[in-house]
Amino acid sequence: MDAATPPPARPPRAEDGPAGRWKIARACVLHVAREAQGTTVDAVSAALARAHLRPAPERTSSADPGATGESLWVWERGDVVSEALLDNTGLSLFTTRIGPFSLKAVVVVTARVEREECRVIVSMVVGSQLADEISREVDAAIDGLAAKGARIEGPGWMRVADLPRDTMAHPKTAREHGIRA
Repeated sequence: MDAATPPPARPPRAEDGPAGRWKIARACVLHVAREAQGTTVDAVSAALARAHLRPAPERTSSADPGATGESLWVWERGDVVSEALLDNTGLSLFTTRIGPFSLKAVVVVTARVEREECRVIVSMVVGSQLADEISREVDAAIDGLAAKGARIEGPGWMRVADLPRDTMAHPKTAREHGIRA
């Protein structure tokens, strides 16, 4: 890439990254300007709502985001009845007939200010079956932000297990803090 070529306006899409070829839990790491943190988190939140997730503040009751220096939001989809009927009995094979609303997912969104930037992570700590749908909505939110002129950088999509352990978005750290049961 020569000096005249501008850097990409956004990180690679989910299907362009290493996690996009398989239906596995994914995480998206974005670096935005410090003043764009609120706008970015709002856009991601709207994307998760379009993917039929709802805020789950009860999952953060035992978490201590101050331990990692992050702001924390947790979203979930599915309920106890569908989880018991579908996941624990082997009937999850029939979710294509019943519909995806019965599938369980927990998504952690974190934001941490680092120097003049803010690192925003969207991480699927539960629900790899919904990886494509959630990734598609988050990518649409990133496209919307980029279209409005926001500079969004970072590695983009990766396997959730490849996140650093110093974030609540990592599945093991989420479990340790009671976010992921």
